[in-house]
Amino acid sequence: MKIDNDTPERPSYSYRFGTAEFDEARFELRVAGLPVDVERRALEVLLYLLRHAGEVVTKDELLREVWAGRITVDKVLPNAINKLRRALGEANAERVQTQARIGYRLDGAIERIAVGRRLTSRIDLSAGQPVPGRDNFLLRRQLGSNRGSEVWLAEHAKTREKRVYKFGTDGERLRSLKREATLARVLQESLDDRTHFVDIIDWNFESPPFFLECQFGGDSLLDWSERHLAALSVEERVALFLQIADAVAAAHAVGVLHKDLKPANVLIAPAEPGWLIRLTDFGSGRLLDPERLESLGITQLGLTVTQSIATDSSAGTPLYVAPEVFAGHAPTVQSDVFALGILLYQLLAGRLNKPMVSGWEQDVADELLREDVRLATDGNPERRLASVAELAARLRDREPRRLRNERVRRDEAQARSANESLARSRARRPYLVALIVALAASVVVVLGLYGAALRARNDAQRELDRATAINRFLNEDLIGRSNPLVVAKGQSASLKDVLLAARERVSRRFGAQPQTEASIRMSLVTLFNMLELLPEAEDEARRALALYESSEGAASRNALKARTFVARMLARTGKFDAALKELQTMDALIANDGDDYAKYLRGSAWSVYLMNQGEYAKGVAELRIAIPIARRFEPDNVTQRDSMRMDLINGLTQTGDLAGARAEGAALIAEVGARDDDNGLVIAFAKAAVARTYTMEGDLATAEAQLVEAQETIVTRLGAGHMRNIMVLSDLFDIAMRRAEWPRALDYAQRVHEGALAKFGPEHNITAVTAINWGQALFESGDAAAADGKLRPFQQRLVAQLGEKNPQSQMSIYWLAAIALERRRTDEAARLVAVLDPAALEAAGADGFWKLRVDALRGLVAVQRGDRATAAPLLAAAVDGLAKADGGGRSRVYANAERERGQVGVK
Repeated sequence: MKIDNDTPERPSYSYRFGTAEFDEARFELRVAGLPVDVERRALEVLLYLLRHAGEVVTKDELLREVWAGRITVDKVLPNAINKLRRALGEANAERVQTQARIGYRLDGAIERIAVGRRLTSRIDLSAGQPVPGRDNFLLRRQLGSNRGSEVWLAEHAKTREKRVYKFGTDGERLRSLKREATLARVLQESLDDRTHFVDIIDWNFESPPFFLECQFGGDSLLDWSERHLAALSVEERVALFLQIADAVAAAHAVGVLHKDLKPANVLIAPAEPGWLIRLTDFGSGRLLDPERLESLGITQLGLTVTQSIATDSSAGTPLYVAPEVFAGHAPTVQSDVFALGILLYQLLAGRLNKPMVSGWEQDVADELLREDVRLATDGNPERRLASVAELAARLRDREPRRLRNERVRRDEAQARSANESLARSRARRPYLVALIVALAASVVVVLGLYGAALRARNDAQRELDRATAINRFLNEDLIGRSNPLVVAKGQSASLKDVLLAARERVSRRFGAQPQTEASIRMSLVTLFNMLELLPEAEDEARRALALYESSEGAASRNALKARTFVARMLARTGKFDAALKELQTMDALIANDGDDYAKYLRGSAWSVYLMNQGEYAKGVAELRIAIPIARRFEPDNVTQRDSMRMDLINGLTQTGDLAGARAEGAALIAEVGARDDDNGLVIAFAKAAVARTYTMEGDLATAEAQLVEAQETIVTRLGAGHMRNIMVLSDLFDIAMRRAEWPRALDYAQRVHEGALAKFGPEHNITAVTAINWGQALFESGDAAAADGKLRPFQQRLVAQLGEKNPQSQMSIYWLAAIALERRRTDEAARLVAVLDPAALEAAGADGFWKLRVDALRGLVAVQRGDRATAAPLLAAAVDGLAKADGGGRSRVYANAERERGQVGVK
């Protein structure tokens, strides 16, 4: 192998600015010494700005140089700039200056170091030559190519074994190859059945040309379709698609997102009795749970922390990219669903790569398949099918769905026919009406008796079928699958493993019994929620809702209950807009329903939404309605009732009703302790919640002892990473802060934030709140600069998500204002203080002192502006009042206010 050097060489440089370094030769960005994964277009923008450092580069110039004048989607340049700024980090990003209505400029000192000469030629590979570094394998033909990368089919010189090699020459292609290798290992370590995935045999990441050595999985679906697709029936095409969907669903189940699903990345080979599908090319993929690498012992090749949790919208083939990804949103499971919906349409239409345009329905004769394609490709992700597994389940359920639809149409037709016949009869023989009425009355009586007997028989048969199906599900899918030999995980098989393995068999087991299937899925919601598998819990709740809506109607009790669970899971994961939409739909469905059960469902869902946004007083009001009704209507559903009561304890504490919170906690502990099945967890949760009331009263020793006792049970039964333990650590952080034990407070703050980040991701408001707490600890310990860097980005995110009047946002604004004053940023502090609302701050953490704290900030702003007349009375009142709450050296705001009070002459 050699490099074709016919094209000219040019100098290559490494650029350094701030804590960032960009290596032009490797096309790699590092920040603080660590590699940062960001899409190529953003890096090309950075390189152009670096080459013209200090100059204003126009938007037209960047579009011409980076996008080569090609037609682009709206805001493609601002999106690239935003991704670049996020990758650079806050301090470095300030150098990328926006010139209004003109373009951008890179400011500040730039260090440029020559690192040699960069070759701009292509890889020179040809059929018949050995694979570089694999002399026994000969290249046969090129399968595909892209900038800086080529894919070749090779064959062993003696055994004729086929393998596929993916080559790359530059830093970006190397990262893509490493990413694919990492995700392949995740799939290999996590899945028992890898039939539908291409295995990676070996790789070379040491010297160019870099490559992956892969199993030969067959021809691409695109090439195969030209020869074979036309001969397949609709059912055979659906069966092929289900192999693809099952593979994608399996990858999603272990946290792997593909992001570039298209016919060229699906391989197909002959297999008895038909064709075998394999999924390939995860080079653009993403890991939804970065911690999974550590748990599997896999090195993060090509997956930096930034990339693995970032909300990038890079990669993907335009025809298959979901609209929200084009708009700059992060790819999700549902963006893979969209791509599969397009692929399903193309298979049914008989031509892959065919665009899905207006009138596409004419290409799909089957009404149920049209419905499935429409739901999978809905432009609004909130209306789109929630998962690939749901799409596959609908396709497998087509015959029962068709029978149900036909039965409904037949019944409607019979009703119309009967009405028409009766109308004609009345018109011809009006004198028979009275006789018919009399006879009909007699027939109704007889038919009523017969119908009652028939219904009783049918009900008994349905109950028998239901009991049989449930029994088989419990014995075969749950109990049987818990056998370590079955799940192939040895003695490490857990409840999580068993439930995840069983959930996909629910549709097959209960396909003909939608209400039973929905009931099972609702049970899985509770279990997944307990295990903190929130995406899986949301998915099961959506499936149950769809089943209840189709079998009972959207306003049925079961459907309403399923919708509350959907809303609660959305609120818990920070998807507040989607949660609000579900809650508003529920309110519309029960608007004219005075039923207490509907009020219970409403209160249980709205309380979770409100309290997750910091609206504790409103949440408490909803819980006071819901809990008594729940006890009356669902006396045996103690899990749900206990959860609401613990939320009530928390809400009462946050709103300052400490006596009420403690009384509710004592009652809950006594009730749970009297049960035969108590395992100690609920009591531990309740004790931890009650401990917070002692913290608020200043009895820190009692609070700490109770928290430590509860923590022992929680960690033993649920593990240190469970959210309940993170909540305990947060309460211990509060105690350390009140004692001014800064090293302990900083340690707790960091552990809490890292736990929330791993559990919820960077976009969730809980993660933001934990960062605000960490920033507060840094500020109180005297490191205002570090506090500013930690707190500011999350403060901005909270305000953007929840609005500046939200209690959690108000708390972040308060601490950012305090930091600004410490750093003598008076104007910024004044702007922040002007939007503070003591009532909203009391809603976030009621103790009756927030007006005084805000007045202290106002007084400090006046001092820095030289306005002693305004400062004096504000500081006097604040210091005298806060001595009861924040004295004793615990609060830096109090200490600053007390010092300045002396300076302005107030005694």
